[in-house]
Amino acid sequence: MAQSRDSEFLARAAELAEQGRFRVEPNPVVGCVIVRKNKIVGEGFHAYWGGPHAEAAALRQARDDARGATVYVTLEPCGHRGKTGPCADALIRAGVKEVVFAATDPNPSTSGVGPKRLKEAGVIVRRARASKIIRAQLEPYFTAQGRNRPWVIAKWAMTLDGKIATRTGDSRWISCEKSRKFAHRHYRARCDAIMCGAGTVRTDDPSLTNRSGRGPQPLRVIVAGRRRLPSKSKVLNREATTIVAVPEPHLAPKRVESIVAGHGGKVDLKKLLRALHTRGIRRVLVEGGGEVHGALFDKNLVDQIAVFIAPKIIGGVAATAAVAGRGIGKMPQGMTLKDQREQKIEDDRLIEAFVVSGR
Repeated sequence: MAQSRDSEFLARAAELAEQGRFRVEPNPVVGCVIVRKNKIVGEGFHAYWGGPHAEAAALRQARDDARGATVYVTLEPCGHRGKTGPCADALIRAGVKEVVFAATDPNPSTSGVGPKRLKEAGVIVRRARASKIIRAQLEPYFTAQGRNRPWVIAKWAMTLDGKIATRTGDSRWISCEKSRKFAHRHYRARCDAIMCGAGTVRTDDPSLTNRSGRGPQPLRVIVAGRRRLPSKSKVLNREATTIVAVPEPHLAPKRVESIVAGHGGKVDLKKLLRALHTRGIRRVLVEGGGEVHGALFDKNLVDQIAVFIAPKIIGGVAATAAVAGRGIGKMPQGMTLKDQREQKIEDDRLIEAFVVSGR
C-alpha cells in the first residue's frame, strides 16, 4: 500500500518537474509534492536556473500544513548552498515528518548530504524506486556531471531554408519581436554568459545584453581570431563585462579582459569553455554566427538548442547558414536530438531539444 502511494505521489512530482525542462539546465528538473493525511497540500518544481528549488516552492504553497507531512521529491533534497539555500534545512525548519525521494544526486558536493542532515534532525528518510520517466528526466543532469565545462545552449533564428543572414550579411530581423523578447526573458536573463564570434560582432554589432528587465547582465564572450574587433563595437561598452578569447597573447585587446586559448592559430573552444567553468560560469548561451555554431557542433560541445524558425525564404548560395563548420560526411554520423519540444510564437516556431552526445 505504501509503495502504491509512493508511486502515485512521485508520478505527480514527475509531472511537475517536466515544467522546468529547457529552463533549469545544467541543474536537474525536479518536482515535489507535500502530502498530509493522504492529501496533497503543496506542490512545486524547479522553474528556472538559479531560482527556488522544487522543495522551496512546495513549502511556500503548503505553509503550516507542511508540519508533520510527508514530502515526495524526484531527486534527493540538496544539503549545500549554491544559488539557493539547502533544501534539507528548509524541510527541517518546516517540521516535515518524512521525506521520500526517487533518485540520488551524483554531484559529489551534495550527494547524500541532505538525507544525512534530515535523518540527524529526526526526519524519516526513504528512497523509493525511480520510474523510467524520472530517470529520463534526470539524464541530462547526470550526463552533465563531470564534464568540467558549462552547459552550452546554441540559439539562433533562421528562415525555413536554414539561413541566418542574406548574402549581404543582413539579418535584422528574421524572427518576430515577440520571439526576440522571449529569447531575452527565457535565455539571456537565465545564463551566466553569452558567446558569439567576432564575425557576428563586425557584421551585426550586437550589444549581447539582457534587456528582459529581469536578472543580471551576463558575461559577454567574444571568440576572436587574428583580426581585431572594431574599437566602437557595442560589446566593448560598459553595459556588461566582456571577455575576448584569442588564439595568441599578442592579439589580446587592451580595453577588456582576454582569455588566451589557442590551437593552430584559432581559439580552442574546449579550452575556452574550461576557462569559463573555472571562473564559475555554468550556463552559456551561444548566439553564433554559423562558424562558431559549427565549430561547437564539430567538437561535440553543444548540450541544448533553441531555434526560432521564421516563415521566410532567403535563398542564395552565399547566404549564411545557421551551422557551418566542417560538418559530417555521411548521414549516420549526424548529431541527433531528443526530447524535442515545439511552440508557436506568432508566425514563428521555436524548437527546443537536447543534443545527443557522441557521434
